[in-house]
Amino acid sequence: MQYKKVSRIKEEISVTGFGCWSSAGYNWTDGSVEGSIRAIHTAMDNGVNFFDVAPIYGYGESEKVLGQAIKGRRDQIFLATKCGLRWVEKDTDGINNLTKESILEEIDMSLKRLDVEYVDLLQMHWPDHNTPIDETMEAMASLVKAGKVRYIGASNFSAELIEEADKIAPIASHQVLYNMFDRNSDSYCNIPLDYRTEKEIMPQCEAKGIAMIPYSPLCQGVLSGRFYRGRDKDLKKGDMRLTNPAILGDELDKKLDVVDKLKVIADEAGLTLLELAMGWLISKPAITTIICGSRTPEQALTSAKAGDVVLSQDVLDAIAKVLPEA
Repeated sequence: MQYKKVSRIKEEISVTGFGCWSSAGYNWTDGSVEGSIRAIHTAMDNGVNFFDVAPIYGYGESEKVLGQAIKGRRDQIFLATKCGLRWVEKDTDGINNLTKESILEEIDMSLKRLDVEYVDLLQMHWPDHNTPIDETMEAMASLVKAGKVRYIGASNFSAELIEEADKIAPIASHQVLYNMFDRNSDSYCNIPLDYRTEKEIMPQCEAKGIAMIPYSPLCQGVLSGRFYRGRDKDLKKGDMRLTNPAILGDELDKKLDVVDKLKVIADEAGLTLLELAMGWLISKPAITTIICGSRTPEQALTSAKAGDVVLSQDVLDAIAKVLPEA
């Protein structure tokens, strides 16, 4: 496993992290709690130390699963959760709420579900344009002062909003959509994005020493090597990928045309397609750790092993020739 470090975070972080979105079956249809716990243990045993979760994943259940899995091993991981997406009842979409009152309430609920005394990183899940950023950041800073949070992070913020927030309290990380296909995408699963990752966020993070954390590194499975033409028609009801028009129908076929070319490059380099896609991300100096969702120990091991991949310049040049314009 390779590790990276940024100036705003004291610890070295594994280049492949573990995403707990599916740990309680949230928006996916083929996982189990038992399998998720074994997957988390497999990741830890193979050098992964960054674990990312959020209250809305499983409506609190994913935090509980992660808390169970790290019992007795808390000091081995860098624990990241989020705040700001609240729900009225289960099976409803989250509502952006980054008011001081909500943030202070959420952290106590997260700590209880995780069964820990503090989290290393608390990330604002989505921007709340109805709450002044001053109020939000002052609440976040108060949690650092209270010892409940060590670092403040953002997710899906615009570059301008990062600048505003950073004036009030230091932003240590920024989690954004990024993979070989989603380099400057303007939406994710029909949700508009206020940023362009490669053009705006990547240079900002690198310049400021902020950890850049890509989510959806395999374009929701398209770069896993397991997708095929018509795969979108086989997804089960409830699979959140059905809400992403960028990987459905003709759009999926266009991406798979590129995937076929990437597979040739991977074969020649003695790598799997997944390793090629992950190695491409790892090669980016601005990227610190990559959110990899794993529902089984086998998937967790595959993702962890990808953390060893170092691509040669010849391979990176070959990739650049076949990728579509950002």
